[in-house]
Amino acid sequence: MTVRLRQSVFVPPPLYVVADQRGFLAEAGVEVETTLTRSSDQQRAQLVAGDCDLAVTAIDNLIVWNATGASIRLLAQVERTTPLHLLGRKGFDTITALRGAELGVDAVDNGFAIVLRHLLRSHGLTSDDYTLTPVGGVRERYDALLAGAIAATLLGPPLDELARGQGLPVLLAIGDELPDYPGQGLVAGPAGLASAEAISTYLACLDRARHWLTTAEPAQAVDVLIRGGYTELSARASLRSAPDSLTPAAAGLRRLYAIRAELAMVPPGAPVVDELFEPAPLTSAVSP
Repeated sequence: MTVRLRQSVFVPPPLYVVADQRGFLAEAGVEVETTLTRSSDQQRAQLVAGDCDLAVTAIDNLIVWNATGASIRLLAQVERTTPLHLLGRKGFDTITALRGAELGVDAVDNGFAIVLRHLLRSHGLTSDDYTLTPVGGVRERYDALLAGAIAATLLGPPLDELARGQGLPVLLAIGDELPDYPGQGLVAGPAGLASAEAISTYLACLDRARHWLTTAEPAQAVDVLIRGGYTELSARASLRSAPDSLTPAAAGLRRLYAIRAELAMVPPGAPVVDELFEPAPLTSAVSP
């Protein structure tokens, strides 16, 4: 019997690529229709409307999404951390140079924009010192940076490597500054949560991919990711962010709330940290 799931992503995560390329999904009878999203706002709308079952997104998004009435839950953490870099366009090669500049983000009040605000604050810039402009998903932000429409933006594999190849400067790396910052999560809306058995089967495939990554020779793992569309450099960076477990790290989830509290950006009605994660599908999928 084949089960079908619809998944929205910015970039296909390594665990999904491995599960697909190694045939784990096919063996389990899982078909995943994966589409690239233009923004986290689009992901929220799709999940709420039931137009997609799952999304791979910044876990912080759930804090805002659910504060505004959505019922979206975190099912698994598919990266230990997200290997994001803040890249500037030519002429913006220091944090100080961003004073008065326009920075591209997906959305100004959720997701990676929150950690960007935090990092800039830790380097001496307040929110009055720059402007955050919604540009769209990672591809749209990359294009805007190359076109000179924005001064800087956060990019992850493989687009951060492509930007570096264009000679654009790296201003900071989230992994260096916040090693406990959680990577992207697999989340579900009501339509996805209603497909509990299908989701558990999919999670089992992702966990099988996670285990394969921990035991495979690095060159073999890189080759699989390259076949799935990664560059060699981005594949190697992604391997360093492979999770030890699909269970979300409690310290990472607390870090999201601590950053928001520091910025006075915990929205009214936000779920508490213990309400983000729905453990049942993962518990059913992965033996203790």
